Amino acid sequence: MRYYETAFLISPDLSEEETEQLISQMEDVLKKNKGKINNIDRWGKRKLAYRIKKYDSAFYVFFYYEGTPETYAELERQFKQKESIIRYLTLRKEEKSFLKEKVKQKPRKAKKEEKTKPDDMENTGEEASSEEGGGPEKKKEEAQKTEEGEK
Repeated sequence: MRYYETAFLISPDLSEEETEQLISQMEDVLKKNKGKINNIDRWGKRKLAYRIKKYDSAFYVFFYYEGTPETYAELERQFKQKESIIRYLTLRKEEKSFLKEKVKQKPRKAKKEEKTKPDDMENTGEEASSEEGGGPEKKKEEAQKTEEGEK
């Protein structure tokens, strides 16, 4: 069995019930053709980057599944027959990368920010800006130091 990821866009004209019915029909197609669904990811209605057919938005759905080449071929055949599917794409995934997507990553902790009080700051105003970006005052000072060092 191979790992696949199929993304398809459903027409925004369909109601929520019709959309869910269409997704379950496509899920049944996979199950009937020896496919094992690992995850179904519903992104919902999103704006398209460019118009597809006559639509500016679509309902995005992603299937992550295991199956044979015949499994995805039958799924794509069903997509072609449905007018409400406006675009689809199937990718064959490598086993290692597919398993990495399934593993949940540990949430990262936010870094603690060091807060400085205005009283603690030695430099203020122009001096602080010259330290950060090397403002015009800093450049003048460096130019004077180099001229003095050369003499």
